[in-house]
Amino acid sequence: MAFFFIDPETYRRHRDEILALSNSIQIDIHEQLPGEKRRRGLSDREIAERLDLDERTVREIRVVAERDYYDIEEWDKAVEFKDKACRAFAEEGLSYVYKRRS
Repeated sequence: MAFFFIDPETYRRHRDEILALSNSIQIDIHEQLPGEKRRRGLSDREIAERLDLDERTVREIRVVAERDYYDIEEWDKAVEFKDKACRAFAEEGLSYVYKRRS
C-alpha cells in the first residue's frame, strides 16, 4: 500500500473549494432546477486543471475532506439510498428516485 502525503496547509487552503467543485456536495444538479441553473460536479482532473494542482493531490484532498465533512450517519444514509435505488431498478427497471410506475 502506497502513502501519499498532502501538506496540511495545502489541504486547508483547497479543501472547501474542491468539495464545492466536485460531486461531493450536490446542490445545483437537481432536475427541478431550470437547465441554465444546473451545474454538474467537476472531475478530479477538471478541478486540478482549474486550481493548477496535480490530479492526485485533488483526489487525496477530496477523499479526506469527504470523510471530514460527512459524519458516519450520512455515510449510512447514502448506503441505504443506493441499496434502495438498486433494488427498485432490479425489480421495476426504473429508478424510484425520479418517477415511479403506477
